[in-house]
Amino acid sequence: MKKIFLILLFTFLTLNKGFAATATGEATEYEITMKKVELCSDSACATAVIVGEKDLAADIAAADAGATVGNYASTAGIPAGTYSHIRITISRTIQITGTVVISGSSSCFTDGGTDNVADNLLVTTATAASSTSMYLVNDDKYKVGSGDTSAENITIGYTNPTYASSMSVSGDNAVMIYELTEPYTRLLKAPVIKVSFNTENAVGCEDTTADVMWVEEPYVSISIQ
Repeated sequence: MKKIFLILLFTFLTLNKGFAATATGEATEYEITMKKVELCSDSACATAVIVGEKDLAADIAAADAGATVGNYASTAGIPAGTYSHIRITISRTIQITGTVVISGSSSCFTDGGTDNVADNLLVTTATAASSTSMYLVNDDKYKVGSGDTSAENITIGYTNPTYASSMSVSGDNAVMIYELTEPYTRLLKAPVIKVSFNTENAVGCEDTTADVMWVEEPYVSISIQ
């Protein structure tokens, strides 16, 4: 059976590392809400086929996350043809439990707070990680210590993602387009989607003056068979 492999990275941000006290850490909970998955025959997804469109919460840090996401929707209705890209729509709200070790004596923890919104990063003083509703913030520059937009210390942008062909955030949604490592041609048999994840570096922190945290990118591997 021919296998088509797709390697994805949800590339959420670009960090200006002018401040040395910065690191990423593991998210033991990373619950996304998938909203739509489409296969496309071009890089702009001008011609797209909807694989599934519904809200599905999936903790991609969990052991069974691949099966949950892989079964997002039936692939039986995908029409015959060749597809080169995939477009994924998720909610900008992500439920995260995470810890970042900056150095041997300094760590950041998600705190269960509600201050991480569209124009503000998460500010935390927690000493242990708890489940927190985090948000993919606006394309903007943020201040160390407070996480607001009153200074230009931390740059978060979506125009040049590393692994996605394109990414955008608007309203409550984030939309990513990824190129398949080789085109997938649908013939008679419905494809099977298999997914694996890694959230070891899925949350970030900067602690020059106070702990400020943000959503980082989980590694995602998808195979279509």
